[in-house]
Amino acid sequence: MKILIVEDEELYADKLEMLIEKLEYTHLGTVDNSTAALHLIRKTPPDLILMDIHIQGPHDGIELADLINKEFDIPIVFITSLQDDLTFNRAARTRPKQFITKPFNELQLQRSIELCVRNLPVQAAEEGNWETDLLFKDHLFIKVRHKLEKVAIYDILYAEADGRYCQIYTEEKKFLVRLTLQELIDMLPPAVFMQTHRGYLVNANKILSIDLQDSLVLLKNHQIPLSKRHREALLKKLNWI
Repeated sequence: MKILIVEDEELYADKLEMLIEKLEYTHLGTVDNSTAALHLIRKTPPDLILMDIHIQGPHDGIELADLINKEFDIPIVFITSLQDDLTFNRAARTRPKQFITKPFNELQLQRSIELCVRNLPVQAAEEGNWETDLLFKDHLFIKVRHKLEKVAIYDILYAEADGRYCQIYTEEKKFLVRLTLQELIDMLPPAVFMQTHRGYLVNANKILSIDLQDSLVLLKNHQIPLSKRHREALLKKLNWI
């Protein structure tokens, strides 16, 4: 996840850089003018842009957003001290993902960034997005920060849908992967992984018991909801009927 900062106030630029580091995203760079920003975006397109409206150069942030939108599909978060209706209406026409006014608090900005990340489109692996991870016969390679971590498929306890992402759980770790639950279902062996709920996929080999009264699938240290829709199919597949 590469984030570009376009901000000409050093204090706010530093705050944004520290927050990106805290959230463990990649800081692509910080520029203070529209010319440098456009050059960097064309050279290395970011996944998200945090941009002030009042910046140096021949274009302000809103004009720059218009230029970016003509060439790229990159979400933009405006961060500005300008609060007048004219500025807001101009900015709104560029369809930004968020509009944050200064001074902002860290939690507000953090949640805005996380909402943008969750709503990013999932790109196919063949388009070069290795954050969707690599699948081999019996294991996955999952991107964790700046490395690929090997995870045996049969060590997976379950997966939980999280918007356009999935949380994958093993007994020891949790991984966030840039795949929808359906995309993960299509990747994993259907004889082993079964849906218990529209938002959950379970490794059948890891099931300890099923609580039919409370509609729960019990794994080691985890309780997974079992919906009526998936209950009969799961039990039949497990030969428990």
